[in-house]
Amino acid sequence: MTAPDATPAPLPSASLPGIRAVDGNRAALTLLLTQNVISALLLAARVPLGLALLGAFVGNVLIGLLAFRPALTALVRDPRWRTPPAWGLALVAFVLAFLASRAFALAFVTLFPQAADAAPQFLSHGPDLWVLFLAAGVLVPFAEEVAFRGLMLRGHERAAGFLVAALTSTFAFGIAHGVPLTVVGVLPLAYTLARLTQHTGSLWNAVIVHALNNSFAVVAGSWLAGRNLGDPAQAEALLKNPALALPVALGALLFGTVVLIVLHLWLKPKPDPQVRSVPGPWLSAAYLVIVLFGVASAAFTFPVVQQAFTDLRGALR
Repeated sequence: MTAPDATPAPLPSASLPGIRAVDGNRAALTLLLTQNVISALLLAARVPLGLALLGAFVGNVLIGLLAFRPALTALVRDPRWRTPPAWGLALVAFVLAFLASRAFALAFVTLFPQAADAAPQFLSHGPDLWVLFLAAGVLVPFAEEVAFRGLMLRGHERAAGFLVAALTSTFAFGIAHGVPLTVVGVLPLAYTLARLTQHTGSLWNAVIVHALNNSFAVVAGSWLAGRNLGDPAQAEALLKNPALALPVALGALLFGTVVLIVLHLWLKPKPDPQVRSVPGPWLSAAYLVIVLFGVASAAFTFPVVQQAFTDLRGALR
């Protein structure tokens, strides 16, 4: 009887389905645009956050099945989709990735306290809170893993190898979050997800870690909402004190970097005959649009850019 975390024997190279880098780039871009546009339209129509994200997930599923059927079919046949997860390993990776991500975020917000104001909050109430937990905590991570660690990472591996694929998919996933504080916090998590997928040969481990991270964010946000956490002005004053802020930021950055190095050395890629079986450039127009999307989103978090945009709209009226 096969062990639960056993890896299926690799297929002969000649029979391996092909996932091109451009397939992954286009799928990731489509996911980002669909997720942001549909959720924004639903929120503008006063639909609760949980239902809005659920609607965005359904939209992504429909578009994916219609526009990316060949690439998704190749992914379903890929050993990474067919290999069961290693739950214990995934849990350890989650804890380490969580610590590294929060350490990087702490360093950034300590040096730039105003960045915390732009960070998105996954907050809801009533029945929609359960919908939010399902959508943001489980379904959205699943869709993002299929696009970024499934199609993009796989295609980039075949074009440029393991390390380049881990770095390029991590950068695209991080910058796509737009808000600077979120980007800084997501980058260590994204790199861990890429290396974990390569190390275990299973996409499901990345799904587990991503879902745990998002579910924790939803639960923590709901639990902390409305609670008295002390005087925020006092905390802000402490963070603005250079004698305290700089040592805290450097300490958090050092800790996060050490954890990330440990993860990098531990999660060594597993040999895979599929790598470079579909050669081609990993960089494409879709990848560049993802980067531009993230840069533009980050720019709009700065007050000076927001004011300039407001002034421009006023002048055009």
